[in-house]
Amino acid sequence: MKRFPFVVMLMTFLLAAGMLMIACEDTINPVSGSWRSWENGDTVPGYVLSDPSGSRADVRAKAQMWDNYYALELACALNTGQPDDHVFLPDTTLVFALFISDNSDMVWNGQPVIHLVWSDTDFEDPYVVSVYDLAANGRAAPTIDGDGSDEAWTSGVPETQLAIGPAAGDNGLREAYLTAVHDSTQIYFKLAWPDPTSTMSVKRDLWRFDGSAWTRDGSKDDIAVFYFPTDQPPTDWDSLGGTVLEPEDGQPADGSLNAWAWTAGLTNPLGYADDLLATSTELEGDAGTAVYTLNTDDGKSYPPQVQHPGIEPSAGPDVLLASEAISFEETIRP
Repeated sequence: MKRFPFVVMLMTFLLAAGMLMIACEDTINPVSGSWRSWENGDTVPGYVLSDPSGSRADVRAKAQMWDNYYALELACALNTGQPDDHVFLPDTTLVFALFISDNSDMVWNGQPVIHLVWSDTDFEDPYVVSVYDLAANGRAAPTIDGDGSDEAWTSGVPETQLAIGPAAGDNGLREAYLTAVHDSTQIYFKLAWPDPTSTMSVKRDLWRFDGSAWTRDGSKDDIAVFYFPTDQPPTDWDSLGGTVLEPEDGQPADGSLNAWAWTAGLTNPLGYADDLLATSTELEGDAGTAVYTLNTDDGKSYPPQVQHPGIEPSAGPDVLLASEAISFEETIRP
């Protein structure tokens, strides 16, 4: 009778035992698609994003970067019906301000006094932006996607090369181009500018794992903020514009301003700008829910929400969508 070598018998036994253990594990502790191992160098976004609601969702905005230039498109109702928003009245000139930050929320360049004029004329003035009438010229509204090539923005539509300079510190930005158009219900803006660092910075307050502990990275993202007067503007707003704002917090000494704050990492992925109210006491969000929430918990030293390991991040690895997130604990094998 032929005998099996001892080694072969041992291997057969171990294989059978392993299969038995897997079978038992599947029954007692079934394999989960949410488990993953965390390794040195892993990162998790510092915010969780979801569609905003209420007045917080009034401003649609989307940007793309082309050859180190941003193209940002925005759209808002002429009259949102919200008491803390600016009401755009055709044929009524107004003063607004625009500031841009490059991967910082402390250093700003921009133009504090810009005159918005409802006209199809290009005044070739770095402080005047014309609002072109789409309907009167037989043009369709632009798609808010950051592409910037819609007919609404092309030949015959005035574009202003703004006079840009330091406002709080200096990030080196010296040029920006602004176009404004409107139809019967909406006003649209296209803002283009060269990014001083030539990067779309989105890694704001990122979580980092060093193999044993999680820490938070304090880096910021790229930001553009428009300030429009409410029905109670700051004193001398029409002559001083954004120079009345405190550089460190973007708040006026008195009165109130409607602020549209677009950020590359927090609002851009889902196509919005944050609709805010700036007063002498605070910069607060309008009624409703914001597009972003902080991904932190005072009782935890790690990110409470992480990307589901079984779902490819649809907005990129540096963006965590609420619809694709699970709790950190769910990724740990029991």
